[in-house]
Amino acid sequence: MDFRRIEWIFLVIFLALDIFLGVSFYQSQKVELSVSKAPTTQMITEIKRDQITLPELNNKTPKGAYIASRPNTLLYQNMRQLQGQSVSFDSNHQVLTSNLTPTVAIKKGEEVATIEKWMKGNHNVLFGSEYSYSKRLSSKNIYAFAQKFKEGAIYDDRAMLYVRVEGNRVMGYTQMYTAQPEILRDGIKLVSNEDAVIELYRDNDILNNSKVLWTKLGYTWLLDAKGSSVYVPAWFVGIENRNSRNITVKKINAITKAVIKTPNQ
Repeated sequence: MDFRRIEWIFLVIFLALDIFLGVSFYQSQKVELSVSKAPTTQMITEIKRDQITLPELNNKTPKGAYIASRPNTLLYQNMRQLQGQSVSFDSNHQVLTSNLTPTVAIKKGEEVATIEKWMKGNHNVLFGSEYSYSKRLSSKNIYAFAQKFKEGAIYDDRAMLYVRVEGNRVMGYTQMYTAQPEILRDGIKLVSNEDAVIELYRDNDILNNSKVLWTKLGYTWLLDAKGSSVYVPAWFVGIENRNSRNITVKKINAITKAVIKTPNQ
């Protein structure tokens, strides 16, 4: 047999084999991708089938960190600096309560801007510039402000400021404050808000015929250990009951996807 002909035959066979393996690999990759995406797509379809309205969600995975903060007495130590208010301090829960004397007027339609400006004034609120307004945790008469850090804001009572408003006047506030946290571990890949909503649905925390209003990434308390409070990134999800119009806020650990339950849940 002609050796040149044999060489051509083997060359054709090898080329065909390479093409076959390449196509097989490409198809297997497509199948693998479709399989990985299928559960999410199916879950979203199932959620909508249960008459649950969803906001715009995505599969983006941000990064976060474990952070820890030690107990502090900064509010108690500095409360005498406050002026024009009657102040009390609960040492058991580290909560400062203030009643303004006199109360402060705020302009209608400019409530948040007026309160924020007043908070940053001298002798009005301790560390007032370290808090940011949270519309989603506020109500008609209570304006909520979360303590902010480089890593994000802590949406937890250990780091919140609640301003009480009545009839376009600031009546007083309740304040909690945590010391500057230390990063225990950073650069952690977090789950997406889409994953968080799906996990809440699987856990039966989103009822049929309800509406998911929003999702927000922040930090929440996880545990106390060795004299420090440890905070973890979490997805906060606002859910409205269509019948009662009540809005509840659910939390998902953005690292482990575990649903974070509060004592009354």
